[in-house]
Amino acid sequence: MKIDSAVVVITAGGSPSGRAMAEHFCSLGANVVLLDTEWPALRLSADQCRDYLGRVQPICLADHEPDSIHDAFTQVTQLFGGIDVLINHWQGDVLPSLFDRQKHYDGPKTLSDTTSQYFLVVQRAAECMQQRGTPGVIINVAGTHLTPDTVANAMIGGLTQRWAKELSALKIRVGGIVPRHRHQANSGIDDEFIRNAEYIVSNDSFNGRLLEASG
Repeated sequence: MKIDSAVVVITAGGSPSGRAMAEHFCSLGANVVLLDTEWPALRLSADQCRDYLGRVQPICLADHEPDSIHDAFTQVTQLFGGIDVLINHWQGDVLPSLFDRQKHYDGPKTLSDTTSQYFLVVQRAAECMQQRGTPGVIINVAGTHLTPDTVANAMIGGLTQRWAKELSALKIRVGGIVPRHRHQANSGIDDEFIRNAEYIVSNDSFNGRLLEASG
């Protein structure tokens, strides 16, 4: 897929990793839509993309409920005519040990909420891509604050493979990016995530697989 003029939707668009991803794709001429629930951070991300060739559009979600997600993608379709690429950041956290009694944890609820939000975004994006009738790409991305021993990598791997099989008939490819090693903040892992995302979008044969970013 050509990135120039593609419509790229990035969730967690106000986060540092979402902001870096947005800047890169705008610099390549893509039309980038940023989704988040925090307007100040979202506006900062959009402002940092203004000088690039691609157009940037921030959309602030009221919450992560189905109606808000549906309305956001409807707005994207109205503005740009459809969606070509979704870069969907996993926003969950680590899964602690079953025997860790030192910390309070409402794990099942937290995991359920995170997985539901993640699924709803991909579901709505896939519907928009199907309506557009052109090949699409969905990239499942682990947050760069996570480490390989978290639930995110396992979840992303399984979902990527399943969705790739389910959406192949619609000419929608699905890939994933997860961290390989433990890393410190600002270690450059964002740069490798960005390179991997660009590779997945550009490589029309990439489907149902994960790339690991080492930083």
